[in-house]
Amino acid sequence: MKPLISILFFVLACFLYCGVYIIYRRQQAKRKVAPTEEPMLDDISYIREMKQQAFYWEHVMWQQYDILLAARPYWWEAMVDWAAYMDTADIESIESLVVSAPGEEDIELAQEYNQNKVGLKNFDRLAEEKGSLSIAGHSRTLDDDVRIMWYNQTNVMRLFTHIDDETLITKYVETVIRRTFGTPDAMKLAKPVLQDTTQS
Repeated sequence: MKPLISILFFVLACFLYCGVYIIYRRQQAKRKVAPTEEPMLDDISYIREMKQQAFYWEHVMWQQYDILLAARPYWWEAMVDWAAYMDTADIESIESLVVSAPGEEDIELAQEYNQNKVGLKNFDRLAEEKGSLSIAGHSRTLDDDVRIMWYNQTNVMRLFTHIDDETLITKYVETVIRRTFGTPDAMKLAKPVLQDTTQS
């Protein structure tokens, strides 16, 4: 009888030891993976809302990010100026440059632009106002292909990439909007836009 009791006590002691050890290791792991607060910009984000959806194109998975800006609608000259900034600040080379208008076919201008190399703000094919403008190429910041689309007289942007990471893309879009590539504020999140709870 005594050997049986000794064995039971030994087994219970082992279970107790294992339980204490597991709890201790879990607490240690929580301490190690505790998130560190990233530095944020002092001002409010220009992004009111972002929606993400995935789709296949030519057997490749793409991510589409639709961004609603917390700002007034922009206009054609601002779109061209924005695209020109991206051409110099982040896009290695423009592989696609498309303009379009409602009811018209898209016009691809990349080849003509790359032959002239006059800068987007001086590119005469962008002198005429259109409904939308998009540029595509390899982003140095994301190290991935991107396409950015602007829509005239709206506060909406659309971004296509292979990257499935909403936080990373939010940082990138904040940098695009603020034009802070190469500065200490690049790839930083801003404080979220306060939601208006009075509207239903």
